[in-house]
Amino acid sequence: MLRAVHSEWIKLTSTRSPYWCVGIVAVFSIGIAVLVGAVAGRASTSADGLDAFVMALGLTSFGSIVLMVMAVLAVTSEYRFGTIRTTFQAVPRRGRVLAAKTLVYGGVAFAVTAVLVAVSLVLGYALAGHNRPAVALGGTDALRLYWGVPVYSFITMVIGIAVGALVRQTAGAIVIVLVWSLVFESIVQIIPKVGDKIYPFLPFANGSHFVGTAGNDRFHWNPYVSLAYFAAVAAILLVIAVVVTDKRDA
Repeated sequence: MLRAVHSEWIKLTSTRSPYWCVGIVAVFSIGIAVLVGAVAGRASTSADGLDAFVMALGLTSFGSIVLMVMAVLAVTSEYRFGTIRTTFQAVPRRGRVLAAKTLVYGGVAFAVTAVLVAVSLVLGYALAGHNRPAVALGGTDALRLYWGVPVYSFITMVIGIAVGALVRQTAGAIVIVLVWSLVFESIVQIIPKVGDKIYPFLPFANGSHFVGTAGNDRFHWNPYVSLAYFAAVAAILLVIAVVVTDKRDA
């Protein structure tokens, strides 16, 4: 397993796309935090709705999507260039390959987002001026984000790896994760009569519930249960991907 992890680490650090993805995530997370903090600081009155979740919006709403695309590329790029055959020859247990990719790419996402969420909140707080108390760097919401956003990002990476392994084609896999997370679940909630009943059981909706970008009043459980639900769906999807990968030709 250690050799498989080391191999995936070499692949990650020797290609350009992960660096671009991490750079884009940093721009989104820090840029939006600075923008929100600057606007709040110049406001003549208290900024309604300003809190730690708003400061981290660039990371939770946009950055996580970019990281998930990076996870998709980690798998589909190997199929595209034919290196997956060499990978499976070196590590015959294909499930171990997917597990190694998950640990490496998920670990990078965890570390990157842990740093960025802290930087975003501190910068936003510094610029918020008289609205600083609304951000509350040591408050309950901020403390949840410090550890919760990295965990949330790791889970999205698991989904990206799984979808990439199932689809194996870059464009198709990216379209699936983007449409699923950004379009499909948003459309489902506006379906008359059944939309509101289905929405609380959608995976990304539960992830958004945990990181504060979905209303609490629409769910039957608290944000921590939503995180567990989101993680369970991701784990099931990865298990399915392992089973399907074992049965397919490389």
